[in-house]
Amino acid sequence: MFIWLSLLFIVSYAAIWFFDEVTPGNFWGLTFGTIATILFSAVGIYGLRRRTMNMSSKLKFGSANTWLQIHLYGGTLFLLLMFLHTAFTLPQSAFNWWLWTLSVWVVLSGLVGVGLQKWIPQLLSSTLSLEIRTDRVDELVNELRAKAEAEVANSPTAIRDYYERNIAPDMTKPTLRPAFYKDITGGIQTKIRQMDYLKQFLSDDDKKKLDNLELLYRSKLECDAHYTLQKPLRLWLVAHLPVSIVLLALVLIHLFVVFYY
Repeated sequence: MFIWLSLLFIVSYAAIWFFDEVTPGNFWGLTFGTIATILFSAVGIYGLRRRTMNMSSKLKFGSANTWLQIHLYGGTLFLLLMFLHTAFTLPQSAFNWWLWTLSVWVVLSGLVGVGLQKWIPQLLSSTLSLEIRTDRVDELVNELRAKAEAEVANSPTAIRDYYERNIAPDMTKPTLRPAFYKDITGGIQTKIRQMDYLKQFLSDDDKKKLDNLELLYRSKLECDAHYTLQKPLRLWLVAHLPVSIVLLALVLIHLFVVFYY
């Protein structure tokens, strides 16, 4: 559907251009602009639906997947129609420059967000044993630190010294680890592997204590992986959503001014 609609709009533009011309202020330009506005308004409804999920489900206001498709493909068609509306010319006024720039930003950032939302959750679920909500990372890290300190308190000096020197600094808070963008499992294994050397000097009982500490430390590193890889998603939302709201307001103002005056 998306490809066919894109082709329809492009072929229509080419046919009009062959027989007439398209400018932002003539009938054809206004038609493309109006369709773009309607599409962008529909795209914005997706955000409203997400925040009224329970009510939307009761009213059978379309499935989440349907509205997601409208959001993604409708947003892309909006940008195409915006270019057709302006006849692929650059804006001449400050207000139109804002419209043009924010339109490009919102659609491109939306496409980046699609990539991030497909790549990051899949990467986390395929390589880590823990599934963690971002808002619980701090709480979980505090629990892991408390358990690790309790384990170390009943351990021999060698384990306590190793913990204080190599692990305790990492247990204080969630840590951004850029290396996890390249290789999560390798980054965790590199940290854990350092404990293998200590095991050869411990008794069997103490090895079990070190194994328990290793599990806690691995869980903390997995928390760091979630914290690191989910950070771009949170930053993307800040970069995309507020700008989209501003753009929707500017588009509606632009439409009102054009038809009123």
